[in-house]
Amino acid sequence: VTAPANGLMVTAPATGLAITPPSTGLLITSTGLSVMSNLVTTDVSAVRGGITDTAGSPDVTYNVLNLRAWSFGVVNASTTIAPATVRLQISPDGTSWLNETGPVTLNTGDVTALVSSIFLKYARVYYAAVNAASVVTLNIFFQGQT
Repeated sequence: VTAPANGLMVTAPATGLAITPPSTGLLITSTGLSVMSNLVTTDVSAVRGGITDTAGSPDVTYNVLNLRAWSFGVVNASTTIAPATVRLQISPDGTSWLNETGPVTLNTGDVTALVSSIFLKYARVYYAAVNAASVVTLNIFFQGQT
């Protein structure tokens, strides 16, 4: 099947079906069926080194309002024995924070995933060293999908 100029072209070569959209893009319409038009992912990573504060510190705040699914992955990448605690915090306004999970203790080399069961607009990781004499390095990953 070949459509007019600048239309969708469907061919069946010997190796299988080939579908070539027009150079101007492809508009998909559907009556009664849901159509996923795009899938956008977010993947942000950061290294937090030199952590010795046992009281803790918040990391970067993310607006998760437009994300269908999201999570944090945290790896204790310390090169010596240096445990840390991490917890997921969520907030409706970016000012008042709720401890959603944790604290989770991560020994050197450990990894954890922090996922919220409550939907609020903002999310962040809160981390602390277990012992001020042990310098902690954390790799923090934020991943989301619309």
